[in-house]
Amino acid sequence: MWKELKLSNVQKIEKVSAEFVIWMHSILPYGKMKIRVYEDQEGIFSGLTDLHVKRKFDGDFEAAVGFGKTIEEALSETIRNFNEIIEQDYPKDQYPNGLSEHHIEYTEPSDF
Repeated sequence: MWKELKLSNVQKIEKVSAEFVIWMHSILPYGKMKIRVYEDQEGIFSGLTDLHVKRKFDGDFEAAVGFGKTIEEALSETIRNFNEIIEQDYPKDQYPNGLSEHHIEYTEPSDF
């Protein structure tokens, strides 16, 4: 089994367990983002968005992440954390039309 592999110079192996297309037309300028869920050798799942949001406190772009014991938990946590970033930096009352293309950047397709 892949979780039990011990290979020279390899500290950790993660498997892509799932990939989801998440549609959020009211928030995202292009309507969608992807979330990949990885499983590590300890059986922990982690989700990561392909979309990064420009944070107001430092101007850097940040992806949302989430962790869980199942794919579904990691997916839910990732979306919850993404929504928290949006609510903190781009509240609906100040950004009723959602984010503009200046507020986001997508991961290079070759990196995701």
